[in-house]
Amino acid sequence: MVEEPLDINVNGDDPDAPTSRTVHYRGKLAVSEAYLTFYSTSGQASHYQTVLPLYTIRRVERVSDKSYSLKILNWHQVTVQFDLQVTKAQYDSFSALMTENLRNQIKYMKMMKRFLATCPSSALVADKGYDVIDKMPGGLGLQFGFPGDARQLKDKSKMKLWKKFFKDYGRNLTVSKTPRFSKLIRVGLPNRLRGEVWETCSGSIYLRFMNQGLYDKLLEENKNKSSLSLEEIEKDLNRSLPEYSAYQTPEGINSLRRVLSAYSWNDPELGYCQAMNIVTSAILIYMSEEQAFFTLSVLCDDMLPGYYSTSMYGALLDQIIFEHLLETTMPLLYNHFKKRDIQLSVACLPWFLSLYINSMPLLLAFRVLDCFFMDGPKVLFQIGLAILKINGDALLETHDDGAFINVLKHYFSQLNEPLYPDSDNIKAKHLTKFNELLLVAYREFGSITDEKVRELRQTHQLKVVAGIESFTKRSAIRNIENTAGLTKDELGVVYDKFYNALYYKQHQRQSDKTASPSSSSPSSSNTANAGSRMDLAAFETFVGSLASWAKLVPQDYEPERERQLKVGKQFLARLFGLFDVTKTGTISLQDAIVGVASIAKGDLNDHIKLFFDTSDVDKDGLLNRDEVLELSETLLWIFRDVSDEEHLNSVSTFLHHANEYSEPDAQNPAATGSQESYLSKESLRYYKKKRG
Repeated sequence: MVEEPLDINVNGDDPDAPTSRTVHYRGKLAVSEAYLTFYSTSGQASHYQTVLPLYTIRRVERVSDKSYSLKILNWHQVTVQFDLQVTKAQYDSFSALMTENLRNQIKYMKMMKRFLATCPSSALVADKGYDVIDKMPGGLGLQFGFPGDARQLKDKSKMKLWKKFFKDYGRNLTVSKTPRFSKLIRVGLPNRLRGEVWETCSGSIYLRFMNQGLYDKLLEENKNKSSLSLEEIEKDLNRSLPEYSAYQTPEGINSLRRVLSAYSWNDPELGYCQAMNIVTSAILIYMSEEQAFFTLSVLCDDMLPGYYSTSMYGALLDQIIFEHLLETTMPLLYNHFKKRDIQLSVACLPWFLSLYINSMPLLLAFRVLDCFFMDGPKVLFQIGLAILKINGDALLETHDDGAFINVLKHYFSQLNEPLYPDSDNIKAKHLTKFNELLLVAYREFGSITDEKVRELRQTHQLKVVAGIESFTKRSAIRNIENTAGLTKDELGVVYDKFYNALYYKQHQRQSDKTASPSSSSPSSSNTANAGSRMDLAAFETFVGSLASWAKLVPQDYEPERERQLKVGKQFLARLFGLFDVTKTGTISLQDAIVGVASIAKGDLNDHIKLFFDTSDVDKDGLLNRDEVLELSETLLWIFRDVSDEEHLNSVSTFLHHANEYSEPDAQNPAATGSQESYLSKESLRYYKKKRG
């Protein structure tokens, strides 16, 4: 990625700058393999941001009257000029890289026409008419009605304002976010554009473009399959926004089921978790199933990492941050809660998990979602703090959790009511308590930025993860059915080694696939549950962490140790097979505990049985000559790093006497006269007993 400082000229009629048709912004420009991005650095009042996929650029020109300028025409005929403040060498380098990346993205242009047919903004600008727009892919609201009165919400007037904005500043894949963009969103989005603006703000629209057909493919490939996630989804379907008419019908329930199921198949590790159904059922009112699927992916992976997981560590982390922000902004209220032992999370954790959908009147919750998708997770904190500030006096009178919750419930029930019902001012008379909430959130808590939220998450992350892991570990150990004679401390060691090996291998695989950091954080992968299972690759790491002889070091991969390494890996694979009692190719924590205990707590006979069973490749209950040789090689591998030669003499003696204790196969009389003899488990035990 190349990043350069520059001035930007946007040719268009900006309502915030009526005296000029050219608006100037200073900021940072960057080009990557697939995108050209710009964000202004001149403050929120004149904020300008654009994410332009290279496949949406029609033409790039050098401007003759400017020394280092580029004029770009995007797919929707909007021109943007970048005046780079760089040296000639930097300009040439930037231009060359951009030219190369543009060539590589041309192949995606052929997908544009089909994709734009799913975007209402394109039809709106093309004057297609509302009847055509309503036939395009959209949410359940098209069939079952959108919440609220469209006339009272001035839906058509808003559509006209958005139409003008889209003409001037691009739309869907090419939209530029100006101060006007933010204002239009904060007054409430029109029903038919809400879903598209949500996916544009969240970035899921780019994911949907690059993965056209994925949603249908997931449903088709998994239509006859079952999973634990699907069972959990079925339990929650009828609890998802039951007040909305669509979810009282098979059509609405089936739509929700398909989106949640597709997500669980696309991310089987996460699958389905609590509160996903609430958020998905809400966005499905305004989004098509495909839009909702990709938006849910962005929510879970990027915007709210760890919220929708078995441990909910992301939501718990943000609760700690929320309490920290309350302490710094409203210490009087914070100290009152502490003094009265009022648990803030009792009311506030559901706000964050459901994005206020379950707390506010539905129509107003969508207004919060408008702001959330536009400004990101910081909005959850700003809205929450504003609620507490507005109700501060009443909350200072509360003495327990019940009274605390009642104050908030009463407030939410009045959000639609006029703020100044007796005012003579017409504008003031139309203001509601919800308008006040947004005003306080943005004005009083505007200092809460994305950067601040990121910093606080990093500061408090380890505390939350450690707490969750400690609780999860205690619960998992408590629920172990067979401790196999291991003490609580020993069980704790096996638990730690088991899940550390799982995380290490998972992280390694994700790194190999150049996965994003957010998808491989320790908090999401290492916060284990008792249902996690380990494959052979992770098992090698697991055993290596418990026993020094099983740990593979760089020297083991040297050419002269090639044979030894092969023997060692074969032994570990057969040992894994013994641990794998279900023969599924994976082992559980319970399997690992029983297996480790059989080695650590076993007597001589147990150890003989283990070596015999791992060497008996054909499982006939006897060791032939090749299997005896392999057993001896295994012993040499186990003692490969022992400096004295005593083990060499022991293995040599074992081989010498193995033939002495071998005998023909009694189960196969035909073999009695042959030269082949076998070592039985009983003979091996007798040999060991005799040798001491």
